[in-house]
Amino acid sequence: MKKLFAALLIAGNLFTCTPADAEVKTYTGTDEYIMSEFETIDIAKQRARQKAERNAQEKAGVYISSYSETRDMELVTDEIVSIACGIMSVTDVKYDVQPLADVNGFVIRATVTANIDSDDVNKWLTKGAQERSSLVAQNKELQKVVDEQTATIEKLKAQIVQLKADGKLNQSDREQVTAEIAAEDKVFQANLKLEEAQKKFIAHDFAAVIKLCDEALTLDPKSAIAYGKRGAALSVMNQPQQSIADLNKAIELDPTNADNYVNRGASHGNLKNFTAAVEDFNKAIELDPKNAMAYNNRGSTLRFLGNVQQGLQDLNKAIELNPKIDIAYFNRAFCHIATGNLPPAVADLDKAIELRPNFAMAYYVRGQCYQMQGHITQAQADFDKARQLGYSG
Repeated sequence: MKKLFAALLIAGNLFTCTPADAEVKTYTGTDEYIMSEFETIDIAKQRARQKAERNAQEKAGVYISSYSETRDMELVTDEIVSIACGIMSVTDVKYDVQPLADVNGFVIRATVTANIDSDDVNKWLTKGAQERSSLVAQNKELQKVVDEQTATIEKLKAQIVQLKADGKLNQSDREQVTAEIAAEDKVFQANLKLEEAQKKFIAHDFAAVIKLCDEALTLDPKSAIAYGKRGAALSVMNQPQQSIADLNKAIELDPTNADNYVNRGASHGNLKNFTAAVEDFNKAIELDPKNAMAYNNRGSTLRFLGNVQQGLQDLNKAIELNPKIDIAYFNRAFCHIATGNLPPAVADLDKAIELRPNFAMAYYVRGQCYQMQGHITQAQADFDKARQLGYSG
């Protein structure tokens, strides 16, 4: 149980389907980017590629939706987009560069070929509801930043066109515009690193997440997302002090992101600083009253502090907000155990396992409940299943 707080962030083992079940779908996406004379060809190609990848991801989303339905799971649009962004693998990129006829610059057309593996879709579908929800929120925030940066560069280019039309684009203006675009290009490149980091986060390759966030921060030292994502990865890797340092910086840069408070609270919990953890969960709930994970984490922490009834209320609220949040049933079971009420504890653990069949710790704790009730055969079966899934207490 010593890693419980880290488990609150990323709970669950990756699911691997058999090779016979796997299928790979290939999609082609095409889009173009108009490059001004103040931009570099390499960055312009990357911008064209990014647009082409989105086009391919949109096509892949149709497959992901239909595939998930065959597994009796209905996905909302945001989750389908997050899966496509997170698991699509680009295998080939081709560029067609043509000069503009009337102004200095080029039209760059990118064609991307990319694969979606049903094995990766299965891995997503078997993640816990709380992890999927967190990853969707991360992707939405990242895509918002990407879109804002794209809008900024287009605004700069529009200003160039207007200055030219007015005959006011002197040498000083040219130098200023060139510098502004170069600065935006660094932000763009940082965001590309973060998009790759998001894929690694989905795959639970947290060392790669940290490396990519390091590179993103070299390009854009004011990226709240990079600090937040690196802080979350460090927390999962049981490095709470480093995690808190990063999340402090993320919150300084963007004090409105509730998930950063949730993750920092989890790191405080890992350090057994439960009072600070509760304060962070309080802030997360203030910012986002529908944040089920904030209620879940606060409820679990209050139990650690001995406030079992208050903890139970929070966990009830978490389940009300998200009835598929398996970790909340797991944590609520501990509240029932703390009061000696084993039957509802077993019922909650049943639900947690129903929602996530590979939830090893839930099998182990349920086995303990059965053992305390004298149901030795059922207890042993759960202990065996927990060991099979990689958890032995």
